[in-house]
Amino acid sequence: MAKMAEGVDETHSCSICLEDFTKPKILPCFHTFCQHCIDDYIKAHSHLNKFNCPNCRTQIQVPDGGASGFSTNFYIQPKDKTQNHFCRRHKTKEIEFYCRDCSVAVCGSCVILDHTTHSKTDLTEIDQEVRGKLNIIKGELEGKIDELEKHCELLTNQISDIKNQAKKACDNIDQQVQRVCDKIKKHGIDIKCEMNKIRDEESKKLQTLHEDMTIFKSSLQTSFKYINDVLNGKSTVKVVDALTNVQTLAENSRSTTLDIPTVKYVYYPMVNIDGNTLKRLLGEVQTMDSPTWTSSFSLNQIVKTDENYYGDDVIIQGMIWHVFVRHQTDTSGLGCYVWLRRVEDKTVKTVTASFTLKLLNINDLSKSLVLRDIQTFKPGGYGWGSCKFRVWNKLEDETNGFIDNNKTFSIQASVKIKNIERY
Repeated sequence: MAKMAEGVDETHSCSICLEDFTKPKILPCFHTFCQHCIDDYIKAHSHLNKFNCPNCRTQIQVPDGGASGFSTNFYIQPKDKTQNHFCRRHKTKEIEFYCRDCSVAVCGSCVILDHTTHSKTDLTEIDQEVRGKLNIIKGELEGKIDELEKHCELLTNQISDIKNQAKKACDNIDQQVQRVCDKIKKHGIDIKCEMNKIRDEESKKLQTLHEDMTIFKSSLQTSFKYINDVLNGKSTVKVVDALTNVQTLAENSRSTTLDIPTVKYVYYPMVNIDGNTLKRLLGEVQTMDSPTWTSSFSLNQIVKTDENYYGDDVIIQGMIWHVFVRHQTDTSGLGCYVWLRRVEDKTVKTVTASFTLKLLNINDLSKSLVLRDIQTFKPGGYGWGSCKFRVWNKLEDETNGFIDNNKTFSIQASVKIKNIERY
């Protein structure tokens, strides 16, 4: 794209070729270019029959016929020509009159042909009046442009918040999956330990029996060899002695049973994974109207009264917010507040936002305590909320459902920005 010249006299010169206008064509955004210049620009930069104005970047639809389809700017005259303006209809007639009824500048022929009965005045007399009206419109447009710029900024920041919130939600899913997997793995380890315990106990029973049988077998083998040696000898006395020695052993051998005792074998039947159960463990996708987060606080950590205890930072539209709580002696209650800690954009003066604070009831969410309000926050200024969100002694009572076994309570907060005032 050709570089736009600085300080070019736009009344007579095209900002693309930097020369006097040739067939000046005016775009819907009111910028004018030579027909051949804007035609070349369209050919080089258009996409899906649209292009951005070289000056203001406004997206423009390419008309039928290309650049020639744009309106001709008849009010632009070359530098070396007279500044007199001629009628579009009667090319040789100068524009001299203004028709108040039709709000158009016309020539004498037009007055006679089309505006005879209309209220008319000399063009020079209407100059200041028209300029005044045009300045009013200019001021309105300027204000609207400023309003649209602020609105676009809010939309851009909100898009960023949506992406950040989705990433945070996905991270929470990963954490939940990890927690479920860790619990399942621990349960699996516990089951395997129980199995191994049964294995060891039942194996020990058979091992002990095996050792006893091995010792008994060894004893019988020794006696068998002794008897065999005596019988192979010629001494009757040794035979008599051997009989006396082995009779008891033989009786024990006859009475010994070789039954296998009843033992337990571990068995783990595979079960189907219930998808609905997993869904309940992981939860479902939910939506909210504004960024929401949860901060948890332990009563064991709130050791000093009338001192602020802060939750984690949360970034909303490039601004750092968080929740803080305090044990307030003047109200004997839990103070809970939203605070705009700081902003990266130093032009931000104040931020008007609606917010919600909810003290979660872990036993019954419908009994959670909720505060909703709209306030104007100053970066680093005061927080907004309630100095008596809950009576302190009722907060400490576990039966009320606001703290868990670790004496921890949770505050769910949401913030929706309404307006940003800048310096």
